[in-house]
Amino acid sequence: MTTTAFTDLKTLLTELDQGPFVSLYFQMAPARQAAKNRLIIKQLYKTAASQFSESFPDLAWQPYERQLTPLLTDIPYWQDELPTSFGIITSAAHTTLLRLDTAVEPQACVSSWPNLLPQIAAQQLAYNFDLLCLNQDSFQLYQVEAGNANLITLPETAPTTLQQALGTEISGGDLNFHAHTGGNGGHVSYHGHNTIDAEKEIDHRNYYQAVADYFQKVTAKRQRALILFALPENQSLFRQLAKNPYLAEHLTLERSPLNLSQSELTAAIKPLQAKWQTELLAIVSERYELAINQKLITADHEELRTAALAGQIDTLLINQTQLTAPVADWLLEICDQTLRYQGRVRIFPAADYPATEAITAIKRYR
Repeated sequence: MTTTAFTDLKTLLTELDQGPFVSLYFQMAPARQAAKNRLIIKQLYKTAASQFSESFPDLAWQPYERQLTPLLTDIPYWQDELPTSFGIITSAAHTTLLRLDTAVEPQACVSSWPNLLPQIAAQQLAYNFDLLCLNQDSFQLYQVEAGNANLITLPETAPTTLQQALGTEISGGDLNFHAHTGGNGGHVSYHGHNTIDAEKEIDHRNYYQAVADYFQKVTAKRQRALILFALPENQSLFRQLAKNPYLAEHLTLERSPLNLSQSELTAAIKPLQAKWQTELLAIVSERYELAINQKLITADHEELRTAALAGQIDTLLINQTQLTAPVADWLLEICDQTLRYQGRVRIFPAADYPATEAITAIKRYR
C-alpha cells in the first residue's frame, strides 16, 4: 500500500490508474470535535463497505479495509491545522488524501472510476494568484493559495523600494539623474531643481517603470495571474507602464495596501474569489451559447461517453445538483476521460447553469 497526502488534481490523475475506487468526502466539524467527526466517518465507512459488496461481489474488501481503517481512526484526532473538508480516494493498492477548503456534504461512492467531482468543485472555487501590493515608493509580493496570502521573499536586487530601484543619485549641472537597469534594458531617469512635487512625480513614474520591467521577468517565470492592490491613481500609472499579459485587468483591489495586518489582508482579498467565480461562469456561458450555434453541444449519455473516450470534449458542464445525488458510473467515467485528454470540467450552481440537461459537453469538433 502507498499513500499520497494532499495532492493536486493533475498529480491525482496520474495516481488513479486502476479501480475499483472508494471515494469518501466529509466536512470536519468545527473546533476539532473529534467525537462528531468520528461518527460521520464511521457511517461513511459502513456505507462504502456495503456499496462495495453490492457492486463488486467477486472482489475482496480487505485491501480497502486495511488502508481505510487507520486513516479513518486517526483523522478525527489530527492536531495540525485542519482543512474545511477531507477527501479520501482509495484503490486496492493506493490511497490519496485530499484537503478541500470548501464545505462538502458527507458522501461515499464506490465505482470503477474515482469520484473527482467534489475535488473539482473545490479547486474551481480556489482562485490562486500572485498579489502585488504597490505603494508609491515600495511594493510587496504575496502568493495567494486558497485564500491564504503568504509573503514572497524576493532577492536583494528586486526593486522593492524606490531607493533600491533608482540607485545612487548623480549630479549633473542643473539636472539630477538616476541610472538603473530594468527588464527591457537600461533606463535613465532625469529630474530638475524645479519643485519638490514635480521631482517626486518624476521619481514616482520612474520607479513604477522599474517595477513594471522587473515583473515582466517574474510573471514570465511564475506564470500566475498577477492582481494589483493599489490606490486608484497608482493603479492608473502602473497600468500605463506595465504591458504584462499576466496582470489581471478586471480583478483588482483599489485601495491602499500600506500597513495591513495579515487578517486585514485576508479579508481584503476574499471578494476576489467571488468575482473570479462570476467571471469564470460568465465566460463558460458565452462559450456554451457560441457552441450551440456551431452545433458542438451534446447531452446524450452515449454520445458523451463516445466523445470523452475519443478526447473530443473540450468542456464538460455539470449542474451542481449532481454532486449530492448518487453519482452514476457513466458520469464519473466521462469526467475522468475528459480530464485525461486535457479537457475541462466546470461545475455550475443550479441558478447559473446555462444548459437544459444536467450534464452537457462542448465538443472540440463535430
